[in-house]
Amino acid sequence: MLAFSLVLTGCALVDEHGPTNEDIMRRSGLTVAKSTPIVADNFELIWPEGLSVDPAMVDTSTGCRSRMDSITMDGPPWRPSYQREQINPTQEFLDRAMANLEAMTARGFTLVPSQNPGQDPVSRYYRDARGFSVSSSRSRVGPDKQQVRFTMASTSPCAAE
Repeated sequence: MLAFSLVLTGCALVDEHGPTNEDIMRRSGLTVAKSTPIVADNFELIWPEGLSVDPAMVDTSTGCRSRMDSITMDGPPWRPSYQREQINPTQEFLDRAMANLEAMTARGFTLVPSQNPGQDPVSRYYRDARGFSVSSSRSRVGPDKQQVRFTMASTSPCAAE
């Protein structure tokens, strides 16, 4: 009986945070099926070279719920996203990327100011009123930090299954 009580007590310590599918349906009604085409379209608008993103290629494996006993985010609900990386981009590529991100303001996105004053000015994050976001980041890697990795991403707010 004591062992059974300890097992039950141990299970009660697993604390989950984040919305449930029901929370999402009640608040926004956003589903993965509705959000993945938006994520794909937004990415097509920000990437500096013409491309077509199939909504089926949008990653839907990141959950919106965290657990004290896990380092990963669990779902459902899910946070659909799509990203690409360009190694050693040209200045022209970066300039087009920054212009495309800024153009998203015409679609209701606003620049979220960085809380890090020393952050690379090419690293930007824009969000719209629905919670969709588009972003860019640049990092230097390698033995002498010679390689530049530039990443752009389009992400949905939490979406129910």
